[in-house]
Amino acid sequence: MKIAFGFLASLVLIGVGSSSNAGSVTGTGFDKSAIIDDLKTNVPQGSKITETNCETIGVPSGGDNKYRCTLVWE
Repeated sequence: MKIAFGFLASLVLIGVGSSSNAGSVTGTGFDKSAIIDDLKTNVPQGSKITETNCETIGVPSGGDNKYRCTLVWE
């Protein structure tokens, strides 16, 4: 019983440890490159950006499109 509990506890700690290093940040604006540059300032130092996604968001007034960008790191 103690061995099973120790094994399960170690699995939980491994899962918590690996997920605490991963993250993402999202921002919106009118200039994709400016949004991405701004979001990069929120990525922890030493982390590797693994994904960058931007989607176009229409503006109801018919003006310039806005963009929603997300950076994912690990």
